[in-house]
Amino acid sequence: MFKYIRQRIAFAILTLFIISFFVFMLVATFGPNPLDPVAQDLLKNAKKGETYRELLAKLEVEHGLRYGTEKEPGELVPLIVRYFNYIGNIFTRGDFGFLFNTKNNPNSAEYKNIWQLFFNPLKYTLIITVPTFVLSSILGITIGVIAGYKRGKFFDSASNLFVLVFIAVPSFIIAPLVITIFAKLGVLSIVPRPGSNQPIGVQILAYIPPIMVMTLGQLASYVTYTRNQVITVLTSNYVLIAKTKGLSSTQIFFKYVFRNISIPLFSLIFGSFIGLLSGSIIIERYWQVPGTSQIIVNAFPSGEINVVMFSTLFFTFVSLLSGIIVDISYTLLDPKITYAARSKKNYWLFFKAYLERRRLAKDLFRSNESQLVNTSGKEK
Repeated sequence: MFKYIRQRIAFAILTLFIISFFVFMLVATFGPNPLDPVAQDLLKNAKKGETYRELLAKLEVEHGLRYGTEKEPGELVPLIVRYFNYIGNIFTRGDFGFLFNTKNNPNSAEYKNIWQLFFNPLKYTLIITVPTFVLSSILGITIGVIAGYKRGKFFDSASNLFVLVFIAVPSFIIAPLVITIFAKLGVLSIVPRPGSNQPIGVQILAYIPPIMVMTLGQLASYVTYTRNQVITVLTSNYVLIAKTKGLSSTQIFFKYVFRNISIPLFSLIFGSFIGLLSGSIIIERYWQVPGTSQIIVNAFPSGEINVVMFSTLFFTFVSLLSGIIVDISYTLLDPKITYAARSKKNYWLFFKAYLERRRLAKDLFRSNESQLVNTSGKEK
């Protein structure tokens, strides 16, 4: 078990390194230079004779993108060197960098470093995603279990219709309809920040529409997946045998159905929460929530590679960690599952046998070749 965990951690570190490397290279190669607009602003008040290229080169030297000094700029730093400089700063100083262009900072008084820029808006995202996660997982699994037990009946048909509607209709179409309906009921169409002058009741009501839209979208996947899992278990041979033994429906559910569906559902639940954190941009746009998704999305077109890298490292780390937790939880949910069982095969002996076969094959080939030479000589 511990050997398996060590292997998973090692592979997670390698995966994190590979993903970060490719993201850095792609953004640095194809993304815009974030210092371009800064150089253009400086050009307006530049000294006589200074060109845009000179100002840009000075800025690149200042931010470590070019060798040399501001007076004598050199060549651009190769991308591979920039990447390892970035990783080195993280391990040696804990420095993830910051914004190249201060105009891309949505609140310069509040966000002084990359941690504040990323995690301070995250609390507004969590206000929506955490209730969504709890409601969608509980309701979706409950509806899916009932639909699986009532397969082919009215409840099952109604749940299937619900799933088809909310899978077919995207959230960017549902969101404006919900905003219009709740605006008629007197609910704010913009989510106020905590600590605003709005009463607490008004603030809570303003969060209900975005939570509802995200919950409906998540419910569809939970209902479909849970229903299919329940039907698979109920039609299995061991459940049919349990029914012939006289076990009640409650006993069958907790002993067979719940245990068997909980293992695949565990990975779905963890994955859905990560998806909610990183994929709430539509909701944040419609209700003007100052969340993390807007920070990340705005970083790509402006070329703010430090923000892109920090968000990539954070979400990749959380996803890999959740995968390890899910794998460990499998053994708790089902003790029959074991990891890192020692193989009885001796690969060294296999390799030695392979070398021996090659040696024997070469000797046989040489002996056959010598026999052919001898027989040809005798014939002459």
